[in-house]
Amino acid sequence: MIRVIVTGFGGKMGQAICTAIASRATEFTVAAGVDPYFEGASCNIPVYKSINDVKEEADAVIDFSRPEALHELLPYCREKGLFAIIGTTGLTDDDRAFLDSYALSVPVFNSGNMSLGVNLQLQLVKKAALTFGLGFEPEIVEKHHHLKVDAPSGTALMLADAISSQYPEDVKYMYGRYTRTERRKNAELGIHSVRGGTIVGEHECYFIGTDEVLEINHRAYSKQIFAQGALRAALFMQDKQPGLYSMQDIVMENDVLSNLYATDNQAIIMVKGMSGKAALREVFSKLAEVGIFVDMISVAKYDEVSFTVKSSKLYAACSQIEKLVDIMPDIRVYALDEITKITVEGIGMEFRHGIAAQIFEVMAEAGVEILMVTTSETKVSMAIENKSAQAALKALADNLDL
Repeated sequence: MIRVIVTGFGGKMGQAICTAIASRATEFTVAAGVDPYFEGASCNIPVYKSINDVKEEADAVIDFSRPEALHELLPYCREKGLFAIIGTTGLTDDDRAFLDSYALSVPVFNSGNMSLGVNLQLQLVKKAALTFGLGFEPEIVEKHHHLKVDAPSGTALMLADAISSQYPEDVKYMYGRYTRTERRKNAELGIHSVRGGTIVGEHECYFIGTDEVLEINHRAYSKQIFAQGALRAALFMQDKQPGLYSMQDIVMENDVLSNLYATDNQAIIMVKGMSGKAALREVFSKLAEVGIFVDMISVAKYDEVSFTVKSSKLYAACSQIEKLVDIMPDIRVYALDEITKITVEGIGMEFRHGIAAQIFEVMAEAGVEILMVTTSETKVSMAIENKSAQAALKALADNLDL
């Protein structure tokens, strides 16, 4: 049973949270409410003006109030050992910095939109942006009820950030185009807000190309989808360590790690004593001259680089680099043969912290020495000795459910 303090208790989302909790009484209970403006009946639930006045025992705080509430809420969570579910939108940069600082000591779940559908939409728009590039011009239209105070919505900004993250160049956000009398620039993303009636929330993403348009849209018909999303977040956050979590962690919960594979017949080459601003170019140009492909490039110091090549290309690669001695007299080449590259991959790694530490812990407990590591947002590759490959693969598969 998760005991919840609901802040913004008297608001529409606060009441939606209470309704959702009542429908799941075997899993949740409302310990108390917090709302400085609440004057109505609370159905035997104690409601306080300030969270610091709450006397009831609790496990979590769910907050859909105002950004300024964070400054009492998060210190309270740290003092009482609670985790926090923050669904409040309109956070400033200072608010986010405050939230980030408390996430070092408090498990904090923060999302501008608690809907699983919207968070899947985030993944779909990233895929579209990556596939199309700026050849398809992106635009976002968000629609909400006339009581919403922030514009554009936090979800629209989440979508914009997801789209722009896939482009190689900076993209300028254009919040409407009133008074603009110039053509649309290539590297811009239009964001438009509509307010009226009782629209719960609609987010339309357009990728507009020549003679075709792709739309990726989401429509919310009830605030209960956000309330149920917040409760799902609360279940997810049980026993989590301090840190900042989001709906993307839930969307990717079962796909954090999806692939494990090995590439054998590899060799590591270490080049030391390089000199000159063009040293890296010279080294890799020499290898390209004879058609040698390299992998796992790692630069530790300005004058050192390590990388892997196929074992069959080891002698040729070393010979090519040694030809640079005329322009880099201190250059030295070292090699390790009989290497296997082990790769752990998963799109969820982009959103879940601690995965690399978990991988290295498994390798250490299996007694596998890692000779070299390279990473990306969704991949960790490790070079190890051939003799350790089977032990490494078994340990990773058994411990990471791969």
